[in-house]
Amino acid sequence: MNIGYNRVQDPSRYGAIILAAGLSSRMKAFKPMLPVDGRPAVTGLAESLRAAGVQDIIIVTGHERQQLQEEIDRERMIECVNENYADGMFTSIQAGFAKAGQAFPEKAGWFLVPADCPLITIRTFKELMTAMEEAEAGSGAEHARLYVPVYEGKKGHPLLIPREWIAEILDHDGAGGLKAVTDRYPDQMVRVPVPDEEILLDMDTPEGYEDICEFVDRGFRREKLNVLSSRKRVFLVRHGQTRQHEEPMFIGQYDVPLSEEGLDQARELGWEIAEAMAADVFAEKNYVEGVSLGREPLPAIERIYCSDLSRSVDTAQLIADAVNQRFERDEVRVDIRPVKELREIALGSWDGRPVREIRETEPEAYERRGRDLFVYKTGNDAENFYDLQYRAVGALRRILQEDYARNIIIVAHEGVLRAIENNLNGLRVDDPWEPIHKGGCRVWEEHRKKDADLEEPQNEGTEDVDLFRMQM
Repeated sequence: MNIGYNRVQDPSRYGAIILAAGLSSRMKAFKPMLPVDGRPAVTGLAESLRAAGVQDIIIVTGHERQQLQEEIDRERMIECVNENYADGMFTSIQAGFAKAGQAFPEKAGWFLVPADCPLITIRTFKELMTAMEEAEAGSGAEHARLYVPVYEGKKGHPLLIPREWIAEILDHDGAGGLKAVTDRYPDQMVRVPVPDEEILLDMDTPEGYEDICEFVDRGFRREKLNVLSSRKRVFLVRHGQTRQHEEPMFIGQYDVPLSEEGLDQARELGWEIAEAMAADVFAEKNYVEGVSLGREPLPAIERIYCSDLSRSVDTAQLIADAVNQRFERDEVRVDIRPVKELREIALGSWDGRPVREIRETEPEAYERRGRDLFVYKTGNDAENFYDLQYRAVGALRRILQEDYARNIIIVAHEGVLRAIENNLNGLRVDDPWEPIHKGGCRVWEEHRKKDADLEEPQNEGTEDVDLFRMQM
């Protein structure tokens, strides 16, 4: 049982605005009516809201609105037609809040619910209402707070917006959308932890919809990493040293090539990994011949997964070359599989710029990131480390599900490796972690969670700022 599940005193104080007016251009299907768990997506949301005690539901329609009429009538929702839906989501948000303010001025707060997030749970709605009620009394805040659910640190949907925000939302000119309004009060966003990954699952794309359907089919859960990684050995490789800049830089997804030193590091590490694999093959041979060396027989690698940034791809290729040479592979060679989700953190407009420049031109933002390193985002196109963790661990889960090999090699970046290794150990990205140096490798194996690096740490150089230990 989730503590606090039934603490909401009066759910009638809250309403909901479901956004269902968009063009669904990336999905190429009308998202609100896509079947999810045996019913249209919008119907499931309405039923969950009602079960949480929220009875007054406004649905904003526009594109293909005629498809929704039967569900609107059945679920007794209040339709708000947005004639300007083609101008973007914020027009639907404004239309919904205009209707809310007129029809239900007494409501304390409103859930803003995208129709393409169909699995938001009853518990999440109740937890947000409880958080708002607990924070209301004696908060002393100059501006009403917003409430957003977070799963393992990553923000999701819905947003619970107090009525005090309605006028400001309606007065906004639309530039930058709702985020431009909420960013005026960064300290008023209350992050409410919930145990339900459903807050993060959307169907913006066919891939997202497929993931939601698979999630439902699995009983609304993911297969646990400790099950998927059982009896596997994971080589966690950090790419080699990159070319140096004249001063420290912010380098996330900014694509910097390996330096000569980095190329040498990757070649050397490749031979060390190849020798480790050779020892496994030797052990397997002797095991088959009945002479056990005390080691489980392990096959040589067939593939290497890596970030699609050049510094990781080139490191992976040099490791593959060493393995191919060591085992004299000419026809069947190690396969390099770049994975976009294994990229380093996205730093938005800061990426590829000198640290000095950011410190001088954006001192407040620089200071805020230093204070709240794991949560703060450096712009609209940026991620925080919880965002990074969610996509990197998702990529790891897919790799472990699809690859039946005993040995898994992943070549990536500091942030990604921290997220992956900590999660394999049952921790999170914000828990302590011993860094892997550039051009280094650490082996993770069940029941032997942390092995020694395959080579001794080396001088890192000064090219990029340490993303986790930034000095203020």
